[in-house]
Amino acid sequence: MTKAAEDEAWFAGFLPGAPVPVLADLVGGLADIALLVDWSGRVTDLRLRPGLDGVDRLSSWVGDDLRTHLTRESTPKLDRCLETLRGGGGTPASELNLRPTSQGPELPMSFSFHRVGWENDVLMLGRDLRPLAEIQQQLVSAQLAIERDYEAQRVTEAQLNVLLETMTDACFFVNVTDRSLTTANAAAARLLGERRKGFDGVPLDRLFRPMAEGDMLEQLVTASHRADARVGLLRRDGARALEVAATSFRVPGAHMLLCRILTVPEVAANDDPDRPRFAELFNACPEAVAFVSIDGTILSANPAFLDLVEVAQESQLEDRSLAEFLTRGGLDLSVLLANVGQSGSMRLFSLLFGGGTGRPVEASVTRLDGGMRPVFGLVIRDMSRAGALRGPRRETAAVDMDSVVELLGQQSLKEIVAQATDVIERMCICAAVDLTSNNRVAAADILGLSRQSLYVKLRKYDLLKRDAAE
Repeated sequence: MTKAAEDEAWFAGFLPGAPVPVLADLVGGLADIALLVDWSGRVTDLRLRPGLDGVDRLSSWVGDDLRTHLTRESTPKLDRCLETLRGGGGTPASELNLRPTSQGPELPMSFSFHRVGWENDVLMLGRDLRPLAEIQQQLVSAQLAIERDYEAQRVTEAQLNVLLETMTDACFFVNVTDRSLTTANAAAARLLGERRKGFDGVPLDRLFRPMAEGDMLEQLVTASHRADARVGLLRRDGARALEVAATSFRVPGAHMLLCRILTVPEVAANDDPDRPRFAELFNACPEAVAFVSIDGTILSANPAFLDLVEVAQESQLEDRSLAEFLTRGGLDLSVLLANVGQSGSMRLFSLLFGGGTGRPVEASVTRLDGGMRPVFGLVIRDMSRAGALRGPRRETAAVDMDSVVELLGQQSLKEIVAQATDVIERMCICAAVDLTSNNRVAAADILGLSRQSLYVKLRKYDLLKRDAAE
């Protein structure tokens, strides 16, 4: 019998009445492998798509139990699909793996199960899953490559951050396309009096203006082509002139500049032997030293300050306010910065650090105007042990309290208590006014009074005349 006659007999057998060429095209388009099996799983006939690689061994399956050619985990799947189809549960489908041979590995196939023209036969249409498996493998390989690139990028970013933080030079990055800053290190933040996170996306023109005529960004780009070129810039507040060295580079989609700031006095005094001594004094000073911004954010601190606030590393103070470490919080901080902002400096300002009753300290504060915004430098001395060495101090109003004690036997207890209350109230008001340098609003905040109530008490104790006389 010829090949055409065999095909006609095979197709006409399970789909009687249908044109054989149509059926051959249908099965060839739907499946790479077509198996005709009975309900027990015995292969009665099969057809293969021409040109299918690695399946020549299937031609000898006729008469064999299909289970003998499946992997162990695929045999239960075949049984379930045949049972579902026989019970009328629709058209089942499953992935079955053909056993490997000496000619190649196991062959993954996706089969769908269909009833045919007579009761004892099942048509299994199989699709070769090797192309899909190859695509999945390529996808997994691409995903692993992306993850490796991402890890390498994270390592590079971490190294860049460490490098920027440890550099003594003030550096920042500029996106030439949108004329904005993208990143700045801690040294640049201290020099410009800004918080480090406050630089992201800030326009360059908002921070600087050129000393020479022309566009500032064009001057930086031009200077980046010469290693020894410098661009003179002025901060927008006009407080300080700077020299900037620029380096040009490109990243995907953007032209970037790495700018290194050199202040004019530092350029002339790079060989000054006293500069490292000041840094050494800052780090080795037994007194706590800290620099805070105008809103109280801690910019930098020495090891003694870290010991005072019980913090292990300076990085743990980043973007934290000094008020977090004060017993009275923002009240003491606002009074302190308000007075120093007006007078420029303050000596021996009493504060309490820590929770509960707090640890007594004395702070000397100076306003520094060298940056974009004012910065306050604090030198803090722990008084918890110094008080014990000095011995007991006599209060300034002890004379008034002695006069109250002398009233015993002359007045009733109720009258003595009322007079003692007046003495204590007057002492507290005087202390608050002295502490705030006669700032009535701040003194009222410390005492928990309204401004009007404070003025009433000042008149009651003739303290308005005392302030006028001073």
